[in-house]
Amino acid sequence: MKTPTCANCHNQWSWKMTWKKTFTFKQAITCPFCEEKQYITKSARQKLTLLPIGIPLLNVPFLTFGVNGFFLTIVYVVCIIGIAIFMPSLYELSNEEESLW
Repeated sequence: MKTPTCANCHNQWSWKMTWKKTFTFKQAITCPFCEEKQYITKSARQKLTLLPIGIPLLNVPFLTFGVNGFFLTIVYVVCIIGIAIFMPSLYELSNEEESLW
């Protein structure tokens, strides 16, 4: 699984480091190797935003075919765990903050 690389020192972050940094609400993320501020790229932020939006779309086929609520709950839990595991591989870092506009 691909993990992000610091745009300043070019060291690759581990999955665990990236996952921990995922839960900060700051725009800048400090590189654990060179201590420089890194920013998530515009394209990575767009991907990260779209990922959880797909979960409610699971309702359409499941509710259309009358799938059991228990099974639907299991599918949701598996999807959320999958997103949590997959999310660090979507991170791309930059030395400068990019506007979403």
